Amino acid sequence: MMMSSGSDLLSTRASVIWIAALCAVLVFHCSHLFHMGGERRWYHSAHVVMLLGMLYMYAAVAFGVDWLPTNVWMIIYMATSAAIIGWMLVRYMRRHSFGYLWILALAQQGAMIYMWMPMRYWVPRLSYALVVYFALETIAWLTRAYIRPRAGNALAGAGGLVVIPLAHRSVFGDVCMTIMAASMAYMFAGMQLMMSMPPQSQLLAKQQQPAPSQGVSDSGHSGSGVESPAKAPIVVTSKLARPPAETLPSTPAPLAPEERYTIAAGDSLRGIAARLYGDARQWRSIMKTNPGLHPRRLRIGQVIRLPRSLSPR
Repeated sequence: MMMSSGSDLLSTRASVIWIAALCAVLVFHCSHLFHMGGERRWYHSAHVVMLLGMLYMYAAVAFGVDWLPTNVWMIIYMATSAAIIGWMLVRYMRRHSFGYLWILALAQQGAMIYMWMPMRYWVPRLSYALVVYFALETIAWLTRAYIRPRAGNALAGAGGLVVIPLAHRSVFGDVCMTIMAASMAYMFAGMQLMMSMPPQSQLLAKQQQPAPSQGVSDSGHSGSGVESPAKAPIVVTSKLARPPAETLPSTPAPLAPEERYTIAAGDSLRGIAARLYGDARQWRSIMKTNPGLHPRRLRIGQVIRLPRSLSPR
């Protein structure tokens, strides 16, 4: 029985579409970066940095691109966030104006910090809250809700307006911002879904599924590896002593040599890597450990080998 990957939003095809769209947006921001000056140039610079991180993330999840460690990206976005906060504080203390869109840019940079955190530290409620936020931002850009705000909606200080519109916006510019916000919402939704366990209905279906010949583990037992609906869906067997299912740790732990994983309903290589290693991008490591394994042709009950070592992050 072939596996369906309905919960795997970050398929290769979807990722390629987002990469193409974000590349077009990158060209737009780079053109403004070179033709504009002052505050607007720095504003577009912040988005260029953000776009590079988004493009890398989609490429890493879809194609296993591994050029820079995760902590390098986190440092980059921490630095940009600190620079924006420092600049806004200095402008505010001097009673100088700054574009109100910098507040949105700061929120985007903060979201990029969270995105590049190891996925084992992700909080589902926060992840889905970010999905909702960027979905609302997508609608706001699409409907041009940010264009030409009234002066009465801006904060004012003794020296006049403290927060002012950055500039009059173009339709194409708002479309580019719409794509950026939508790509953020899609990425957070896709990666958080990969971290989620298959629903109970899938576990019951898996328990009723006849055990194929490929589902034989090293200990000689066949089946999908689920003993009851209450058990966890992740089943790992080893040539070493196997602990009882109830003693398996709830958080990812270093894997012992020669461990195996039994494919369950709803599984994808990205989801397996996200749950076992806290990093969906390690699906390439699983592929390298299993020559000939096709990520779109996984079978329920199929046993795959888990890598002894991961790609350096």
